[in-house]
Amino acid sequence: MDFYKIRKVETFSTSLKSMVLDIYPDFRVIRSEDLMIRGSDFYAIWDEPAGLWNTDEYRVQRLVDNHLEQVYLEVEKEFQGIVRVKYLGNFSSGMWVKFQQYLKSMADSYTQLDEKLTFANDVVTKKDYVSKRLSYSLKPGDCSSYDELIGTLYDPEEREKLEWAIGAIISGDAREMHKFCVLYGKPGSGKSTLINIILQMFEGYTAVFDAKSLTNARNSFAISAFKHGPLVAFQQDGDLSKIEDNTTLNSIVAHEDILMNEKNKPMYSFRVNAFLFLGSNNPVKI
Repeated sequence: MDFYKIRKVETFSTSLKSMVLDIYPDFRVIRSEDLMIRGSDFYAIWDEPAGLWNTDEYRVQRLVDNHLEQVYLEVEKEFQGIVRVKYLGNFSSGMWVKFQQYLKSMADSYTQLDEKLTFANDVVTKKDYVSKRLSYSLKPGDCSSYDELIGTLYDPEEREKLEWAIGAIISGDAREMHKFCVLYGKPGSGKSTLINIILQMFEGYTAVFDAKSLTNARNSFAISAFKHGPLVAFQQDGDLSKIEDNTTLNSIVAHEDILMNEKNKPMYSFRVNAFLFLGSNNPVKI
């Protein structure tokens, strides 16, 4: 990983009356290819052992500390003195605090992750910017139970529209389409059934949004529901019968760049790739 290097500093300790070697990570001021920063905060790190990008900040600690441990084992055999290692995982070392300060000091540098679905059998590289996979491969199979269920719940024309939307998500075309789906009907008419099927199909790529908040000009944090870059966003029981301001909703449906506003964090530009599914008992009025 290029955003730090291992520093080894040798000193003589009067209290210990011995030579002391301190080993610690020294964070570098560069535009890293292994660490991504967004909104002056951690976004992702390249996880070489997994062959994927990782958005878990604590993975940084494990990767860096594994490297420190390797250096320690190499040095400890030869150094005639005391070897001390300042691990990120030890809060008392102060290195985790320094890493947080480092993130806030650096300019944003990132590429949006997971802009398309990755199936279990897909081969990916670092430049594909993938951090997760679906649990299954894309291949022909039997879907007779699905055919029976959906064929019972929906008329052929309505089913075709919904399956067109699902296909657009799988192919990646949904990221360019200015459309969203509203499943409108009385309670028990099958709205949640289809949405639940979609959630199982795209597990890990979904997020919950609040349609009413998106159309309320006073709610500036509503778009934070999309901060993890979902490809599918849903609300099981929403209401768009009274819209105050559809500006934000239009921008999301059109997949435009918008300013992500999270509480107590700097704003940053962000493209929403999600295709929206809304279940509603009331007709939509835009």
